[in-house]
Amino acid sequence: MATKKTKSTTSNTTNSKITSEKTNRKTRKQAITEKPDFSLALEAIPITLLRRANKHPEKIALRVKRRHRFLDITWEEYGRKVSEMAAGLFSLGLERGEKVALISANRPEFAYSDLGILITGAVTVAIYPSTTPSGIAYILNHSEARFLIVDTVERLEKIYEVMDELKYLEEIILADWIEDAIVPRKFKLHSFEQILELGQEQIEADQALIEQMSSSIKLDDTAIIIYTSGTTGPPKGAMLSHRNISFICSTMNSVATDIQEHETFISFLPLAHALERLGCLYFAIHNGGTIGFAERLESVPADILEIRPTILYGVPRFFEKIYNGVIATVENGSWVTRKIFYWSVNVGNQVAKRKQKRRKIGLVLQLKHWMAEKLVFQKLHERLGGRVKFIISGGAPLGVNISNFFFSIGLPIMEAYGATETSAPATITRPESYRIGTVGQPIPDVEVKIAEDGEILIRGANVCKGYYKDSEATKRTFVDGWYYSGDVGHFDSEGNLVITDRKKDIIITSGGKNIPPQNIENLLKTSPYINQVMVHGDKRKYLTALVTLNPETIIAFAEKESLPNKNIADLAMDRKVRQLIDQEIAIKNQELASYERIKRFVILPRDFSIEHGELTPTLKVKRKEVTEKYKDLLEGMYEKEYASENSTDLSN
Repeated sequence: MATKKTKSTTSNTTNSKITSEKTNRKTRKQAITEKPDFSLALEAIPITLLRRANKHPEKIALRVKRRHRFLDITWEEYGRKVSEMAAGLFSLGLERGEKVALISANRPEFAYSDLGILITGAVTVAIYPSTTPSGIAYILNHSEARFLIVDTVERLEKIYEVMDELKYLEEIILADWIEDAIVPRKFKLHSFEQILELGQEQIEADQALIEQMSSSIKLDDTAIIIYTSGTTGPPKGAMLSHRNISFICSTMNSVATDIQEHETFISFLPLAHALERLGCLYFAIHNGGTIGFAERLESVPADILEIRPTILYGVPRFFEKIYNGVIATVENGSWVTRKIFYWSVNVGNQVAKRKQKRRKIGLVLQLKHWMAEKLVFQKLHERLGGRVKFIISGGAPLGVNISNFFFSIGLPIMEAYGATETSAPATITRPESYRIGTVGQPIPDVEVKIAEDGEILIRGANVCKGYYKDSEATKRTFVDGWYYSGDVGHFDSEGNLVITDRKKDIIITSGGKNIPPQNIENLLKTSPYINQVMVHGDKRKYLTALVTLNPETIIAFAEKESLPNKNIADLAMDRKVRQLIDQEIAIKNQELASYERIKRFVILPRDFSIEHGELTPTLKVKRKEVTEKYKDLLEGMYEKEYASENSTDLSN
């Protein structure tokens, strides 16, 4: 790639803390500050876990729902189970540097397995539970994993579907054991409890085993391999070291002074993802905090009320659903409810704008804001457990309207930017310098600069070692210590990074206009009636969109309008529903430049999904797959005579 060879000596460069007025005056061209030295504070995270277990044995480390109630797991039990897993794997013949695959939902067994693997000096290869059998086979073969830990029989059956393709797999450990589990001769199948018992026996025979294994861990050893989604080819395995992980955990406290020891987290994003793994699982160990595992994705709204997190991680789709749910509830309420709600949000917006501009809040506005808090905001805070003090969004750009809403109700979302290759965050917005529409400034000891073609480059202790068994991709992506992100962006006047879009996603119309589709999609998704959007129009005269419906609000609309159908597929074809979406998009179009407006759109009969291969595990739309799947519909919107029962033309 030509851009990898571009010299960027005149590019914008931003390092960690941008504090002095002198530095702030330079941010348009160059912002450089001293690099703090974190090397002395770094410690491999499994060692931190064992230390925590000894220091606070009775404190609660993990919470998991069993038979409809949350059970508490202490740090002592956490450390003991991890040690037993490490010793058990060692007894099976696991060697340092070997790869162990792990497929599991968010639950304690994931933590026991992952940390146990790391103590032995081996490498964890976590695979998304939603991965297809063929995708699992690719990762198992590429990583050469002899061992696999899997949580359920249903996911075990995925392995059996492709067992003839598996070249290296020998041992499988099943968490949810059933006595009549089928065991093909090709594999040895063990129960999770069997491995823990084996480990307990091993530790009793050699009480120095765990200390010997953990003390042999080197910070520059590979700890985990995370396979990135293969949108332009086979997945690539990013190798994250113990140093990468420890560095990220060590810097978290410095970017938010409100974070104290023993915070409470809720875990519901896939633990195979870098943000959830490092930001939640590993940082909770570093912090000495408590993780409550959500029972399942659908139960998060209920679980969050019981866990009552103080730190909340999410992806934009999670916050969009909260927003849409709130708006739907308000719109279905009385006119008094609507009046009070929108008045309160307006007051919150006024306060938020003054805070961003660092302007004084007058007495009258303070009194109005106090009333808004009592009438509306406190109730919204309770929907997230009532204790949240730090919210982080990552994985994709967060819509400005969503950021504005949460900020106005007193729950500002700190937007993190990074990639698997940067161990998740490279930049993050700060409470003291919150700027909506940006992803903040680089975390301490990390450099970010903009190449001449606009690409964002990142360098620091968070950048991974490269791609496993892929030297060519490593050479293309990591040049002179810089990670070439593939994202396009710029710095604002205060040194905050603004992401424009992915280089490969930018739409260039036939008229030569460069349009980032994600900004438009995020705007359209603020409609309470729209669930997902994919904007299309590369090399075309105008933009079109595929739209999916929000089931809750559309069904409520159908009831209000006395429509006979309550099936989403049928409602997608209904004339009144099409008129509603037509109006919603027309309103949003007014906020866009003429060349950014959606001229034609199609309402799909179902939502995009992970199961159908249209969404990533973090709920981002897979543009290539969706474009291919719906190419006839997309092409149809550019035909001269355009007519479709579930589509609308806004070009007139």
